[in-house]
Amino acid sequence: MKRNFILLFFLSAVFCALVSAQGELPVEVEEYGYADLILINGKVVSMDNAENNEDPGRIYEALAVKRDRIMALGTTEHVRKLANAKTRIVDLKGKLVIPGIVETHAHFYGVSPELSKEFGMDTPPPPHVSVVIQGAQTMEETWPRVETAIKGAVPKLKPGAWLVIDVNGYPGISMQGFWRMATRQKLDQLSPKNPLAVDMGVTGILNSLGFQEMDKIYPGVEEFNNAAYGAIVDPPASYRGRIGVPLLTALWWQHWYPQKESLDKIAEMVRRNLEIAASAGITTFSTRVPAPTILSTFSLLNRKGQMPIRLAALHETHYVPVLSTMYDKKHFFTQNGSFLGVGGDYLWFSGVAAELWDTIYPEACLGPDILAPPEIKRRELCPKVGGLFWDVLKNATKAGWRPAGVHGVGSHGVRLFIQMLEELRKETGMTAEDIRKLRPTVEHASVMGTPPDVVQKLKEYGIIVSAGPMFFYEAPYWIRDYGPEIEKFVLPIRSLLDSGVKVVGQFHGYKSLGKYFWLFITRKMGDKVIGPQEKLDRVRVMKMFTRWAGEYVLRENALGSLEKDKLADVLVLDKDYFTIPVDDIPTIRPMMTLVGGKTMFMQKDFAAEQSMQAVGYQPKTDRPWQ
Repeated sequence: MKRNFILLFFLSAVFCALVSAQGELPVEVEEYGYADLILINGKVVSMDNAENNEDPGRIYEALAVKRDRIMALGTTEHVRKLANAKTRIVDLKGKLVIPGIVETHAHFYGVSPELSKEFGMDTPPPPHVSVVIQGAQTMEETWPRVETAIKGAVPKLKPGAWLVIDVNGYPGISMQGFWRMATRQKLDQLSPKNPLAVDMGVTGILNSLGFQEMDKIYPGVEEFNNAAYGAIVDPPASYRGRIGVPLLTALWWQHWYPQKESLDKIAEMVRRNLEIAASAGITTFSTRVPAPTILSTFSLLNRKGQMPIRLAALHETHYVPVLSTMYDKKHFFTQNGSFLGVGGDYLWFSGVAAELWDTIYPEACLGPDILAPPEIKRRELCPKVGGLFWDVLKNATKAGWRPAGVHGVGSHGVRLFIQMLEELRKETGMTAEDIRKLRPTVEHASVMGTPPDVVQKLKEYGIIVSAGPMFFYEAPYWIRDYGPEIEKFVLPIRSLLDSGVKVVGQFHGYKSLGKYFWLFITRKMGDKVIGPQEKLDRVRVMKMFTRWAGEYVLRENALGSLEKDKLADVLVLDKDYFTIPVDDIPTIRPMMTLVGGKTMFMQKDFAAEQSMQAVGYQPKTDRPWQ
């Protein structure tokens, strides 16, 4: 009996000790359990201040992750208490931690044979012969190179085989406008028995056989082409053979890939492509999805749980082949209704896009805002009232969709977008607040300027501007063509922000985040500073790619800053962006990228320091963003 009493007393003491110990557990452990991963001894900049100022928000030493969420931020001493034997611990040794980059305008659905080969994928050769040439310094010098490449390739082709001439644009300028020399008629003469495409990335040209092949998968392609480029009547679109990004994309994704590849294999190539984006620090991106196969590919990856990074998809498949009449195309989103915001954490719909609303150098719509010689002004491509893109966006917005990803390159192109919204208000009774809630967007802002009427309406309708520093490279050509007066139109980011307009950032692909941040901060192009009054401080630039960009993709409650219970999208950098000399900023490199708490990238040297394995795509020095 006495022995039982002693045993009972001992067990009670142990129980009380356990209860007492449990009571001393950190509250985060009581709420979530022990952390899966902790980052310690770093500089964790939360970017939780959303205001237009130089305050990045709260700064911590450490961060803890449980499953896909941030469970705690604080001192290293405190965060260590959230770990047990199963917790992975990364010692940052002073490195900078920021939210993952939200890339607001990128096209990561491309699949290149080079990428497939690099990853060792067993893919059949593409269903065409491709010849790559380098563009010269002028369009006049480039055409003879294209002509020579065609003449050299055509005799070697089998009848009916496609020939693609890939033109790499010369530095700082797109190949837009090249079609004025490379007309459809000239391509027919050079390639009378084979479908031919001259692909310049942002635009292309087809010969007549190419159009016939396109018509098989894209009924009514001539009608669409004339609607897309009808604003330029000299020469007619059907004569010159020009096609835009949607038709180029349809050619690849609806005509060539489905014939050669299963959707599973295409999805795997895209998945690996997205891993490259993760290695560049990108954890979420927004893009148009202008072809059904692209949407199917991302949907498949999402269902399999294989999306390396997140996608806010901008629906643009009103170009789909089955929509054979212009009425169907214009009313596609009216017939479907809105599923804006539908999706999960890795894939959701965030709007309807129309990238051909306005276009990049040299055709941006400046209208009456700046004068230039007639031969310069006549090339401007402005949307038409009642045209395809005008009615698609208006009808989609009427149906409850958000108009986003819309090219707003030139000042007058943005004005016309606003005019479309105001036309919609008159027809439907929508209020300015109704439109503000949708958060419309315009893209690139290369020569948007700050006309007072445009800025006022941008604020009134809450239109977000997405701008990319890559367009500084166009500035010398704008100045050459329009004169020095246009310099104040070039990427007027500081003026827009100070006027109360929300501006977010874009890399437009895998770029060096350090180099592009540096461009916004310095605005240097060689020895010249483009618009010095528009220079930005480091914090505002960072907000453009994190906190404010979270608003662009409609997920500011989950993305864009490091806060408790937000998704654990985290980026570790090798240098302190906020304190290093400005001219060292381009040398910054990502060391580790977390997406929902999962390590999607870990640089091999940094991994070795942590006694861990490298993860994800390991960038090579010949990568463009390196």
